Amino acid sequence: MELIELWRVVRKRLAMIVVITVVAVFTAGILSKFVLTKQYTSTATLMVIPYNTAQNLITTMVTGESLVPTYAQVATSNSVLSSVVRTEGLSLNALELSHHVVATPVANTDLVTIAVTSPNPAWSSRVANAVADTTVKNINKVTQQRDLEVVDPGTTPTLPVSPKTKTNVAIALVLGLMVGGGLAFLLEYLDDSLKTEDDVKRVLDLPVLTLVPNIPGPSAAPPASNARARSSAKGRDARRRPAAGSGRVDS
Repeated sequence: MELIELWRVVRKRLAMIVVITVVAVFTAGILSKFVLTKQYTSTATLMVIPYNTAQNLITTMVTGESLVPTYAQVATSNSVLSSVVRTEGLSLNALELSHHVVATPVANTDLVTIAVTSPNPAWSSRVANAVADTTVKNINKVTQQRDLEVVDPGTTPTLPVSPKTKTNVAIALVLGLMVGGGLAFLLEYLDDSLKTEDDVKRVLDLPVLTLVPNIPGPSAAPPASNARARSSAKGRDARRRPAAGSGRVDS
């Protein structure tokens, strides 16, 4: 299909495409602003500090960077999260808490970030610091060294991380155009009728010799000029006929 043909289809169904796109954008904006729950993330950062001592041979053989993924897994382990639930008096269990906590090793560094997301910014900050402190305590207890410490505690977030209104509206705009355009071309593909002179030339590649006008049926109301003409004719005929009983009788 050539570009001019594509533009013809778009122009023909432009109103439908615009309506679908506007509805999609408006819906995304309303949902993002007033329906979807705002989520806040607080992040605490841990740093691996390997010690090169005779008592800790494993740590001397590997770098802190290689330990980062292991410590990230420990941060989201059941033992750490269960301890946080008990110490903080949370109303959810360790499995439910794990849905809010994400521990991520920072590539090519000795850092681990612990992010906690929830609708309550203060709760997110409190739990992020509790998970970080508990992780440091458990790992240092196992290694008998100060191998991990908090370098950047979590703070109370002021801006939500989701929903992202601008992103959602942009996605809705693209999807609306795609759906509207796809529907326009589908309707054009299914429509095999010839409605205009251009359709005949385009599909049949034949010249148009004449056009048949739309002739109204018998039930259509007569034109006003014809009605007036018939009324005038009836008036003239009435004047020509003598009225009944108008003749005179001579005595």
